Amino acid sequence: MSSILDNVLKELPAYLGSFTQMLTQPKQLVRDHLQTDDAKTRLEQSIAFLLLSFTIAVVLAVVFPEMTNPVQLASDEAGMAAHALAAVRLLFELLGLLALAYLAAKVAGVQSGFQRFFGVMCAACGVMLVIQVLAASLTNISLADPVTAKSWIALEKGMADLKPLLEQGVLCATNAQTGDVSPNAQLGTQLQSQLAALQAIYLQATGRPLFKLAAGLQLLALLILLIWSGRLWALYLQGHALSTGKVVLATVLLVVFTGAGTLVYELVNAGRTMMDLYRHCG
Repeated sequence: MSSILDNVLKELPAYLGSFTQMLTQPKQLVRDHLQTDDAKTRLEQSIAFLLLSFTIAVVLAVVFPEMTNPVQLASDEAGMAAHALAAVRLLFELLGLLALAYLAAKVAGVQSGFQRFFGVMCAACGVMLVIQVLAASLTNISLADPVTAKSWIALEKGMADLKPLLEQGVLCATNAQTGDVSPNAQLGTQLQSQLAALQAIYLQATGRPLFKLAAGLQLLALLILLIWSGRLWALYLQGHALSTGKVVLATVLLVVFTGAGTLVYELVNAGRTMMDLYRHCG
C-alpha cells in the first residue's frame, strides 16, 4: 500500500493540473482529441490518465470508504480488497457505458474513428471515477455525529444477525419445483420484529443533521458530474457537426441502450447473488 501511495504522490501535482483543466474546460478536452494530428499519442495519454485516476480512486475508496461499511478499517485486508473490488467494478461499469455511448454516436452519424472517441472518453472516465468515489466518501461526514455512527454500527450488526435467518428461513425454504416459499409463522414473527427494530435505528440515523448534510453534498457532487458529463457528450457530438436532431437522437439512443444494458447487468448480478446464497443451503 505504501508503494502505491508513493507513486500516486509523485504524479499528483501534474495529475491535479490535468484533472482541473478537464473538469473546468470540457470544450478544450474535446477539441484537443478531435483536432489532433496524432490521435494515438492522445489516446495513450488518456489511458495513462485513466489508470492513474483508477489508482487514486482505489486509495480514496480504502482511506475514505463509503458509509455502507463505517467500521471497516483500512488496515483490514478483507476490507481493502472489498473497496478495491468496488473501484474495479465501477471502472468496468464506466467502460461499459463508454461502449454504449460509442454505439449510440455511430448510429446517430458520427464518422470519426474509435481512437478519438476512446481518447476523449478515457479521460472523461478518469474524471468521473474520481468524482464518484469522492462523492461516496462524503458520507463519512455524517459519522462525526456519535449517534449516527453508533446507529450505523448497530445496523451492521443487526443485518449480520438477520442474514442467516433470511437465508435459511426464506431463501432455503423455497420449493425447487414450484418456487414457492414454505410458510413459517414463528420465523415470520421473528423477522418482522427484527426488521422493525432495525428500521427504527435506520430512521434515527438518517434523521440527524450531519447525515442530511452529507447526503446533500453527495447529491450535489453527483449532480455536478451529471451536468459535466452531459455537456461533454453534447460537445463531442457537436464537434462532428451533427444537427440538433441527431444530437437528440444520439442522446435518446444512449438512454435506451444504457437502460437495457443496466437491466441485463442487474439481472446477471441478481442471478449470481442468488446462486451464491443457495449454495449455503443445507
